[in-house]
Amino acid sequence: MKKTLTLICLLACWLCASAQSLREVWIDMPDSITPYLTKSQRTELADYVDMRAEPVVKNALGDTVRIERMTGNYLLVKLSKSSLLEVKLLDNNTLALVQTWKAPAAESKLRLFDLHWHGKASVVACKEDIVKPDTMSDEEFSDLKSLAVPRMKEYRLSVDDNSLSVSWNYPLLSKKEARQVETLLKTQILNWTGKDFR
Repeated sequence: MKKTLTLICLLACWLCASAQSLREVWIDMPDSITPYLTKSQRTELADYVDMRAEPVVKNALGDTVRIERMTGNYLLVKLSKSSLLEVKLLDNNTLALVQTWKAPAAESKLRLFDLHWHGKASVVACKEDIVKPDTMSDEEFSDLKSLAVPRMKEYRLSVDDNSLSVSWNYPLLSKKEARQVETLLKTQILNWTGKDFR
């Protein structure tokens, strides 16, 4: 009995010691992910959040970097006028990183890491089902469907849960055409299963 209690206590202590806060994860992020933002600047931004001051610094390119939101398990950083970074702690050993570039249509990249920034395999199982609305004629549907390519995926991590929204952007279409095409291919919400987003 004593051995079991000792083992449980040791395990609990190890888990507490190995757990990292989102602040530590952000500060320890490899420079290769944002080469123009140093570790000292990431520390400075996190300190500003802790002090409830405006979390803004200038990066090496002269762009303004701002932490838009930071909770216990979610971080949203505006890296420049045209790029965003999101970090989400999904579980005790997995974090999701979404980088989005807007030039001008948004396109995102999702990567998974352990808490020490070692890469993990990532799967986003979304279906690009183009659905014809009941109120749309076959001819209009055919015309709009032909406009739906090329398209780019935009990811957003949820602040409230471990879900990922997937939407599509159309870089070659006018705003009016993009709004029309959006009725055919709607945003999907995928949930983290412990291994992938489905």
